[in-house]
Amino acid sequence: MAELSVIRKNIEEITEKINAAAVRSGRNSSDVRLMAVTKTKPADVIAALLAAGIRCFGENYPDETAEKINAFRAETVNLAMIGHLQSRKAKIVADLFDEYHSVDRFEIAEKMENLCTERNRILPVMIECNVGDEGSKSGWIFEDDAVPDEFLRDMEKILTFPHLKVRGLMILPPYAEDGEENRKYFIRTRNILEYLNRNLNAELTELSMGTSSDFPVAVEEGATIVRIGTALVGPRQYKNKG
Repeated sequence: MAELSVIRKNIEEITEKINAAAVRSGRNSSDVRLMAVTKTKPADVIAALLAAGIRCFGENYPDETAEKINAFRAETVNLAMIGHLQSRKAKIVADLFDEYHSVDRFEIAEKMENLCTERNRILPVMIECNVGDEGSKSGWIFEDDAVPDEFLRDMEKILTFPHLKVRGLMILPPYAEDGEENRKYFIRTRNILEYLNRNLNAELTELSMGTSSDFPVAVEEGATIVRIGTALVGPRQYKNKG
């Protein structure tokens, strides 16, 4: 069983860092959501997080989430899909998830719009931007501070989809032990959001950025959601394939 005392202590430490970062940047810490990333984690870890008061969860693997969905339904929670999504698994997200935080290409946005139309539901989504121009990661690629024309064309279309409610942007910048190294990516993402609001009347308000290694810097630069896994519940627990 997951140790509730350890998780409570981790939440306290993370919350203190969020509060301090918010103060440094003149923000209200209540504007920042702590999302528990529970990919590869069993139901007892989810139960401990719920007991500690966490109600915002992020999962990367639809099949795995479907297997442990009852753990999330023990309380009223907000469950978000936060990883790259294969088209053949999109139905799981349309059926089980409350939000989809990693719309990383136009085709998957169109697929989700069609699925949500069939289900007569509106799905809150975030647009994933590859601000570090990393070939190994998903999302619209940004080589520098310029906003690509293709991205703007796709966004103009996605913003018209009646069953997708675009709330903001999501990023996963290059890993850095020193979060300060990623500040430029957080600033770039905030600037992209402001550009979309200014030029497309997008009315976006959410910035999902910051993980265990860099979330204080992300909060300083405007993050409204920080996605915390390792610092909250320890390293991922992959199944032994031997």
